[in-house]
Amino acid sequence: MDRKTSLPGADPKRPAPENDLLSRRDPILYRSDRFDNRFLYEVLPDGAWEGRPCVIVGGGPSLRGFDFSRLKGFRTIGINRAFEFFDPTIIFSMDTRFLNFIYQGRYERIPDGAGAREKFHQSTSYKVWLCTYTVKLPAEIFIVRVFRNYKDGLRAFPMTSRAGIGHGNNSGYGALNLAVCLGANPIYLLGFDCKHSDGRSHFHDGHPRKQKEETAVKFAKFFEPAAQACRQKKTTVINLNPDSGLEAFPKRSPEEVLN
Repeated sequence: MDRKTSLPGADPKRPAPENDLLSRRDPILYRSDRFDNRFLYEVLPDGAWEGRPCVIVGGGPSLRGFDFSRLKGFRTIGINRAFEFFDPTIIFSMDTRFLNFIYQGRYERIPDGAGAREKFHQSTSYKVWLCTYTVKLPAEIFIVRVFRNYKDGLRAFPMTSRAGIGHGNNSGYGALNLAVCLGANPIYLLGFDCKHSDGRSHFHDGHPRKQKEETAVKFAKFFEPAAQACRQKKTTVINLNPDSGLEAFPKRSPEEVLN
């Protein structure tokens, strides 16, 4: 796909909402009339992980105290702050606020966020953003565009990242769609709790803007089309939290899978 391609309805004169809130003095990202960043499929094409197991690490509180060394040998996709706790193959997000928080050093103000910005810059992981609008990002970021537009991408689950991927209103959905496009099988979901636990929203200390529990609960409803698409493709997806609020996939305990 030509980098000059824009998402439908993109307005380069209208700043992203996150810019107004978070990047008044030093914008990290801004709307554009074209993509300048490299697409992930240029370096990691569809099918690159064909038949290989993959673990996608979300942020659910069930991972508090988890030994991430157990993921050694797996291809991994770490969502948002997961990269601070282990070195994933891919750092993935669709939340542009998160990128601003990293570059502006906002996580340094959170008790467990010391060194987050430096660790991000030093990481050799693929740093991947699911773009729901045409945007320019720092050069180290790879992009995956959304399928068609935000509305169509909400429940989309295409089998090639060149067409763009679905977002399901959360980064976990997008990461799963990407893993399927890469051909990973089986795919294990860690920290996909879709609920809070003991007053905690995440296994880490969260984000500068706190997540409401109702937001986490709503994530679950978007995964049914993803589950159906995975069954049709014969891709096995296992949720490694038996107590998860996400019921679209069969569940097993981490102890059964991660040796």
